[in-house]
Amino acid sequence: MKKRYRVTAAAVAAGALALISGCTGCAGCGGATTSLVPLNSNWYANTNYKKIQPTFTEGNEPFSAEEAVYSVVHDKTTATNTSYSVDYTGGKYTTLFKAVKFDKNAYAHADFAEAYPDDIVTYYYRTELTFEKVTFTVGGQPRELEGDRVVTECYFLSAEDFLRPLYSREEIKSSTPAEFQATSLDDAYVTVDCEITTYYSYDGNTAKTVTVDGANKTEKTVDGIKGAASSCFDVASLDIAVRANRLGGSLSQLVCLYSPAAGVQNYVLKGAEETFSEDEDARLKNILDGKNLYEEEKDGEGKVKPLGAVSVSVTYNGELNGVSQKYIFAAVKNASNNKSRATLLALSSPLAYSLGTLNYKLEEIKSTLYQG
Repeated sequence: MKKRYRVTAAAVAAGALALISGCTGCAGCGGATTSLVPLNSNWYANTNYKKIQPTFTEGNEPFSAEEAVYSVVHDKTTATNTSYSVDYTGGKYTTLFKAVKFDKNAYAHADFAEAYPDDIVTYYYRTELTFEKVTFTVGGQPRELEGDRVVTECYFLSAEDFLRPLYSREEIKSSTPAEFQATSLDDAYVTVDCEITTYYSYDGNTAKTVTVDGANKTEKTVDGIKGAASSCFDVASLDIAVRANRLGGSLSQLVCLYSPAAGVQNYVLKGAEETFSEDEDARLKNILDGKNLYEEEKDGEGKVKPLGAVSVSVTYNGELNGVSQKYIFAAVKNASNNKSRATLLALSSPLAYSLGTLNYKLEEIKSTLYQG
């Protein structure tokens, strides 16, 4: 029998929002932010441009958004849970990134709207993660369920304003692993079907989260976000927040994330150089080159160099820090002529309860920023 799940600590079983975290609550709230994260607009040709480009803003001419498609494969070889297993199949992840005129009447909470400027341009980021089916197996008995769907969308300010969040929304329909051990199929998972909306005060100090779960509606308010240990990002914008950091092997950066389930928590970003197999290197070069995001480089012997890439691990900074989620971006080789736009190439997201890893792989770039 399926059970309705009232969102608590780990609302999403799959996808970029499934960060494994420790304690809940607001870390270090009360005063001024200890350290602001140095950010770059790594999606632009000139990464040092901190504002929002007009050509990236919907309604202007010319205009182009960034749209990408990723396959998502469940790697069960990394699963160590001996109590039960889960199998996600037919995974797809799509992203849409652009800038828009922010409608405060639609996306600012009534308690905050008066402090919002009347005419501001913000970034907008939307993701959709889907699976064709999910199968849980306990004691050799499988149960095939309808596939998951997780949609997120968020609005946030420019790098000049440290990507400060204004609004986020999560729509979750998921069969989520319930616990580490299960004695029956009914105990192995819970059904999540909810919508979670978070509104931020314009100064970024307060978040109001509204959760609608069936007929139940709950609200909570978190104050003092500006007193967090570092710049705070909404978890729905995590892909872009990580991408905006100083990508490279020397990256070691404390950041704070607000999630509806856990409030404000500290995470550490660690950078490293990344390489791909010869076949994967060629495949990714071909995808990037098709959108003018790749420039061939040769070494001293005239041999074509591998595609430059940087990985960034995201790890909870506290007790029981658990596993790390890992992003891989195309390297920023020239800050003033950033050919690759630090395109997200791959993502590795471990599942809760040692049930394996979801591996995201770039398959198509539908559109990219204006290149003229």
